[in-house]
Amino acid sequence: VKMKKDYSKNPLIIFLSYIAGHKKLFVIDMICAVLVSVIDLVFPFISRVSMQNLLPKKMFMVFFVVMSLMVLAYLLKAVLYYVITVLGHRMGVQVEADMRRDIFEHMQSLSFDFYDKNRTGILMSRITTDLFDVTELAHHGPEFILICVITMVGSMILMFAMEWRLALVLLLTLPVCLIFTFAQRVNMKYANVEVKKKTADINAA
Repeated sequence: VKMKKDYSKNPLIIFLSYIAGHKKLFVIDMICAVLVSVIDLVFPFISRVSMQNLLPKKMFMVFFVVMSLMVLAYLLKAVLYYVITVLGHRMGVQVEADMRRDIFEHMQSLSFDFYDKNRTGILMSRITTDLFDVTELAHHGPEFILICVITMVGSMILMFAMEWRLALVLLLTLPVCLIFTFAQRVNMKYANVEVKKKTADINAA
């Protein structure tokens, strides 16, 4: 049964409510993203241990066993990326279908006066082009955020365990990189809005 959504709430809460409708696919996608991040973090650490401990001590059998396990881990990573791509996009398509259904139902309830004041091409652009970007965010957004957070935090922990002084230098430069990134994000946001407006005008024409 389709639950009636409260569109007076925060847009983020409304957005998450659509993802919640497909939580099984979402959970699988997030688990795969976590495993991908862990494999990426483990590989350089295992390589360092192998080069500094196993090879100097001529523990060749152990070295090749470890390298074989890492090859298997990267094959697993390829499978995980396949699952993320297939199931993640399936979730995105289903979220998009839900959003388009709700938007279409809402548009059916609007008055003729509304359509007299708004151009059809602009309305169609909102339902198609704009909504496609929203559903891409539904798939890639949480996944990328999770991978980035795990990778950054995990990398810092591993680097502090290896050489805390070099890790401290990187940690001090990290806020500068984040500030620059968020500043660029604001600029990109305004540019993206302008692109959407021009696309809608082209569709209307």
